[in-house]
Amino acid sequence: MAPKKIYHFISHTHWDREWYLPFERFRYRLVQLIDRLLDLLDREPEFYYFHLDGQTIVLEDYYALRPGHRERLESYIRQGRILVGPWYQQNDLFLTSGESTVRNLMKGIAQSRQLGSEMKVGYLPDHFGLISQMPQIFREVGLDNCVFGRGYDLAEHPLPFFRWQAPDGSDVDGMLLYFWYNSAQRLPSEKEALASVFAGMREREEAVNPSGHYAMMNGVDHLEAQYDLPTVLASLRDIAGEEIEVVHSTLPSYVKGVQSYMQEQQEGVLETIKGELREAFEYSILAGTLSSRIYLKQANVRCHDLVEKWIEPLSVFSQQLQLDPYEADTIDYYWQLYMENHPHDSICGCSQDSVHDHMMDRFKRLEELAGEIIERKKTILARQIQADAYDLQDQKLVVFNTSQLPSGAVQQTAVYFLEEDQVSAFAIEDEEGHAIPYRVLSEEIVRKQVISPINLPGVLRVKRVDIEWQPAAPALGYAAYRVRPGRAGAVIQELADSLSTQPLLPVLENEYLRVELLPTGAFHLQDKLSSLTYHDQGRIQDAGDGGDLYVFKNVDGDVPAFWSEAVSFVDWTRNELYEQCVYEFTWELPESLDASQIRRSSQSTPCDFRVTLRLDRGSRQVRMNVELENRVKDHRIRLLFHGIGAADEVLAGGQFDVVRRQWDAGSSYQRDANSQPFWKWLAPVHGAAGCAIFAKGLHEYEMTNSGCTAGITMLRGVETINLREEARMEEDLQPKGQCLGRTEVELALRPFSLDSVTPTRLYQEAELFHQGVECKLLALDEERWNKGRAWVQDTMHKGVFMEINPNADRPKLPASGSFLKVAGEVMVSALKWSTDGKGPLLRVYNVEETDSPVTVSGEGLDGEVRRTNLLEEWQETLKVETGQLNTVVAARKIVTYQLPQPQNS
Repeated sequence: MAPKKIYHFISHTHWDREWYLPFERFRYRLVQLIDRLLDLLDREPEFYYFHLDGQTIVLEDYYALRPGHRERLESYIRQGRILVGPWYQQNDLFLTSGESTVRNLMKGIAQSRQLGSEMKVGYLPDHFGLISQMPQIFREVGLDNCVFGRGYDLAEHPLPFFRWQAPDGSDVDGMLLYFWYNSAQRLPSEKEALASVFAGMREREEAVNPSGHYAMMNGVDHLEAQYDLPTVLASLRDIAGEEIEVVHSTLPSYVKGVQSYMQEQQEGVLETIKGELREAFEYSILAGTLSSRIYLKQANVRCHDLVEKWIEPLSVFSQQLQLDPYEADTIDYYWQLYMENHPHDSICGCSQDSVHDHMMDRFKRLEELAGEIIERKKTILARQIQADAYDLQDQKLVVFNTSQLPSGAVQQTAVYFLEEDQVSAFAIEDEEGHAIPYRVLSEEIVRKQVISPINLPGVLRVKRVDIEWQPAAPALGYAAYRVRPGRAGAVIQELADSLSTQPLLPVLENEYLRVELLPTGAFHLQDKLSSLTYHDQGRIQDAGDGGDLYVFKNVDGDVPAFWSEAVSFVDWTRNELYEQCVYEFTWELPESLDASQIRRSSQSTPCDFRVTLRLDRGSRQVRMNVELENRVKDHRIRLLFHGIGAADEVLAGGQFDVVRRQWDAGSSYQRDANSQPFWKWLAPVHGAAGCAIFAKGLHEYEMTNSGCTAGITMLRGVETINLREEARMEEDLQPKGQCLGRTEVELALRPFSLDSVTPTRLYQEAELFHQGVECKLLALDEERWNKGRAWVQDTMHKGVFMEINPNADRPKLPASGSFLKVAGEVMVSALKWSTDGKGPLLRVYNVEETDSPVTVSGEGLDGEVRRTNLLEEWQETLKVETGQLNTVVAARKIVTYQLPQPQNS
């Protein structure tokens, strides 16, 4: 007798915290949903289960308005009747860092385990495509399956079930919600209607799913529980008869049933699919969200760098040296607030304007908090650097570099001197006493506020000198420079404006690259090492966009236009530090779509462009800064970069990966723009050669011109969440989605050959380009710079109180050095303190196709190193020999090490 087919009716809601309504309105509705759910569970013992969308953030949102209901709600979670986790929130996977996804799971699983356990399902119901390393991430947190809704085209595959494999070989059981997460959205209670509806459901389910287990998803976005479901299911059992079983079930039960089926299949029945999932037509993967409201993406990447590249590493260094404790609670707060901006409808930019206004406020708060934390850590570390040879009037100018590569780019820094000292000249020297050249940009007398924890704020009159210079700092370390007032410095003299002395078009050149400007502002880029020239770089393209915040759509009759007229070169600078040119132009563009909403307007409006190209001395990359004053609507602006031939493949920075795509990946699907994602960089490769593109906060590229040209979207302006119609829906109009006003983007071009440069090296260079360095100016005579008032009222005490340095007796740091050394072809993803408080935690990943030997060394690295999973749970113990951890990171693997805690810390 054949086993019964089991129809798993799974009660749930999909909860977008903010989308077509702002957060507070949706939260109030969430509270009503959970209030009524709790009442339902109280009165109806046969309403067995409800799923809160695999998230735990909804619990916090509920408690904020119903603090007295915590025990009641948590009781049902502990009983297993309400399922939560493993996620904290449902983040977009391509627009947030890999580390953000890990912290998301860490928090969601930790909160779930406090209430019993997390739902053991890798639940990704509505993500706009899935990243390549998701199977490895799931395995690392104890999940062996993935239930998902987008990115897999069932028409191209024999089954909705498959082995999904990460690049390292880790795999999970993939299960497509082939009729999405609303396949049984709400069932009628009238018996005849129920029989008719279920007959249709059964026919379509059994046509595509041979497992005998069917996920009947009873719910959808923001819907409350179907309160009469037990009664409806009882009626359905009568209708269905003996051959099928109708159960009120859970996602874990459904997954277990399908896994039993998968285990029974002979080899070859189930496909193994490796890497990212981005199949299907454009309204399935919604690739236009990669470029909607780019200002959000730029703010997100800034805050990513602040916490992952600065707050956490500097905090680890300060704790390791026993100078300042690692503020775990503060950093957890930062992450929590940061992740509130990561749900897919939030970071994707496809929600109400007010939603994104609130997001920008969160980003601003994060930047303010990060500024305070980073300044504190820099000050504490800089204060500890030895200065025995300094004079009392000298200042330390410390350059911090938390990247994996030595830094050497030109920096702009403000240097201050007390006005009363009448400083007219100063020198900057390295630790060997060699003068460091600098260029003076401006000088002025300003009033500077002094804030102290023990005095009321004061004001100093100071001379501010803005300079450009080219300091070097070691990887994962720092270098201190000596500012010597009253000494003649190596001041770079201004050269005559090259535009007035050279009638030719600007040329920028250093040891490695030559940039030849064209009359249109495009340029040829010559790589001197390979003798290859990349022609017509940086062309600017405009195209009409008849789509929405989810998807780009071509406009009837519109042909993409390229700027092809002469530009006005307004600056051409050459000095010892860099060569730079600036050009401007104004482009008359169609002002919007016309009233039909299907064609562009015949009226035009001017948009102003300003482009700066800079080539630093000794640099292998040319920087490109584009400023746009956008005054028109319904269009897309792209920057175009031509290769030396059709790309054999495109390397794209990814989450714990370098994704290798064919140039025309996805072109078989109906898409007006075959846009692809990248994280921080991409590189079309022809043969072994290519020109990598680093881009801050940009995430969308498309290969065109038969694979010869990469287009990077710098602006996409639209104003509706839903498809446009001539009669607009009032609530759907989101004018800030047009991105009117000023937009500025920063990029860099880096020619390379894979014969001498690895993808790891390119990724490391892209990281350094993004995060840069941090500088700290600290006067030796801090007392003179300590201004303020000791009391509010006049008192006999006319001075100020001096703060005691708690680290005065601790060992001094050398003038330069690395806090930690990581040698080998790996990327550092995290350098943080472990959640158990027992030592630094280092997470690395290998993007290469081969295993990589890795050496980790640093002061106090003695004893044992614990390799952990992503949840920081012990996996194995490794030995440290002579202060070094020598290990091997397998190809495409993510590995986490808990390093020993320094003694007496």
